[in-house]
Amino acid sequence: MDVNDAIHDQLRKAGVTLAATLPDDWVAPLIGRIDKDPEIRHVPVAREAEAIAICSGAFFGGVRAAAVMGATGLLTCTGELATLNLRHQIPVFIVASRRGSIDDHRIYQEVQGRRTLAVLDAYDFPYHVVERAEDLDCIPDAYETCRLQKRPFVLFLARKLVKGRAP
Repeated sequence: MDVNDAIHDQLRKAGVTLAATLPDDWVAPLIGRIDKDPEIRHVPVAREAEAIAICSGAFFGGVRAAAVMGATGLLTCTGELATLNLRHQIPVFIVASRRGSIDDHRIYQEVQGRRTLAVLDAYDFPYHVVERAEDLDCIPDAYETCRLQKRPFVLFLARKLVKGRAP
């Protein structure tokens, strides 16, 4: 099974019925799967903060939602995550590419690699990095952790996973 199909299947197992997305090249194939799924309402956005707002509102309507974005976009919306979601205990589940890792080899992504996890640690946001396809079954548990802790949770997809180099 293709890794993006597997991620999509695990999001479905978590009960996700709405996804707000803004692609980078690593998560674009996953977004394509989501877009074709009639059971998941797909809401493309122009800014990552819009995805956070949509998923936050969905929570109040009892809808299980996920925001899908790149690491750079995640960094741009940490203010919203802190002032809206953390302060008001609104869970939002985020699937993001883990850009800037040592195997990324894109110099313009290097800052994200050095700073993203440190920023999340500073806010005390839980996160998990998935590097192997056989570990994708953690997604439903990660989703439940997000809801139980009532805070943002970031599930990072490593390069070797999404670019087809993971075992």
